[in-house]
Amino acid sequence: METINGCTVIRSSQEPEPVSFGPAEIAGAYRVLAGTIPAGQPAPPFHVHPDTDEAFHIAAGEGTFLLGDREIRATAGDFVFVPRGMPHTAWNSGDDAMVGLIVISPGGAEHVFEPVAGLDNTDS
Repeated sequence: METINGCTVIRSSQEPEPVSFGPAEIAGAYRVLAGTIPAGQPAPPFHVHPDTDEAFHIAAGEGTFLLGDREIRATAGDFVFVPRGMPHTAWNSGDDAMVGLIVISPGGAEHVFEPVAGLDNTDS
C-alpha cells in the first residue's frame, strides 16, 4: 500500500494476509481488506457481526457464500452485501486463488465475530 498525494494505492498481491486500510485514512467511515484467498483455504466458522456490515467484491476467481440458510456461488465481478446480524460464512470454492475486497462499515467499530450454531461449511 502506498500513499500518493493523499490517495491510497493498493497493488495486486499474492500475500497471504490482506492489506487493510480504514479508520486512519477515512475517518472511520469504513475499513477495506484487499487480498488473495488461496484455493483450499478453510472458511471461517458460520458467524455474525453484531455491529458491522460487510460487502464483498470478487475481482478474480470464485467464492461460495452461506447466507443464513442459503448457499450462493459468486464469481469475478460479483458483489455480495451482508448486513450486520446476518449469519454467514464464505470460502474460496474454486481451483485458483480468489482475489477481492471486503468493505467493513462502520470502520471505527470493533469487527466482532460471534459464532453461530447450526449451518456450517468450514470443510469447503
